Amino acid sequence: MEEQPAVRSAPYFVVAMVLAGCIPALLAGLLTQQSPVGRPVVGQIEREPLIFSQYAVHLPEVPPTGVVPAHFDFFNSGKTPIEIVKLEPSCGCLAPRLYDDKKVYEPGEHGRFYVSVKTANETPGPKNYTVKVKYDDGEPKERLVSFKLSIPEKKVSVTPAEVYFYQLDGSADFREIIVADHRGRNLTITNVICPTEFASVTLGTKIVEDQTSRTPIRIDIPENVPPGRKTAVLTIETDDPDYSIIKVPILIWGQESKIQQTSAERSQPARFDSGGTN
Repeated sequence: MEEQPAVRSAPYFVVAMVLAGCIPALLAGLLTQQSPVGRPVVGQIEREPLIFSQYAVHLPEVPPTGVVPAHFDFFNSGKTPIEIVKLEPSCGCLAPRLYDDKKVYEPGEHGRFYVSVKTANETPGPKNYTVKVKYDDGEPKERLVSFKLSIPEKKVSVTPAEVYFYQLDGSADFREIIVADHRGRNLTITNVICPTEFASVTLGTKIVEDQTSRTPIRIDIPENVPPGRKTAVLTIETDDPDYSIIKVPILIWGQESKIQQTSAERSQPARFDSGGTN
C-alpha cells in the first residue's frame, strides 16, 4: 500500500494556524463593541455650614502674668439656623464664652466666642489648647479650633510699669503699683524712694498666695499741684540680688493755667527724664 503524501495535511495545518491568529482579533472586536461601564459621578463635598475666619490663633511669647485673651469669629454659611450647643475646651483654664451668650445664628449671620488664659496659673513653656465647637443645624456636628501661646519663665513684675497723673480739677489723687514675685522666692522690699515734693509713697503689706508674693505701693499726689509737667523716678530696693533695684517712672501733670499756657507748651509731648523733678 502506497503511503499518502505528507503535503495533503498542509491545508488543515494552515487553516488551524489562521484560526488561531484570528481569535485575539475577534475577542478584541467583541470587547470593544460593548460600552464601558461608567462609574457613578461623585458630587462635590458639601461645605460645613459653620465657617471660622481663622481656625488657629498663635501668639508669640506672652507676659508671665495677667490674662491673655483671644477670640474666634464664625459665620453661618448654611441655609438653616445654627445653634451652638457647647464650647468644649481642652483645658478648663480657657473658660470659653459666646459673645452676649448668643447661641442661635440665622443663615448669613456672624458670631464670636472668647477664650482667655491666666498665665500666672500656668507652667512655663509652649501651650497648645483646643476648643471643640459642638453645634446643630438640624443634625449634631462639630468643628475644632486651636489657641497656641508660649509662657516664659516666671519672674518679678511691676504693674503698672509707669505711673501717670493728670490733675484736671486740682483734686488729690493716688495710684497703686504691685511688685509681684512669681518665682516662689517671695522677695522683700526694703526701701522705697520717691525724689519729688509732689508725690508721697506708702509701702503696703506683702501678700503670699501659692508661689506668688505681691507687695502694693501706694503713690499719692496732693491737691492743687502747680501747672505743668513734673517727672520723677520711683526707686524700689529689695533683698533679692537679681532685682536689688527696681525703677518706676512717674509723670505728674498739674492743672493747666488757662492764662499762662501757650499753644507751643501744649504741643510738647510727655516724656520721662532719667530722674529728678522738673
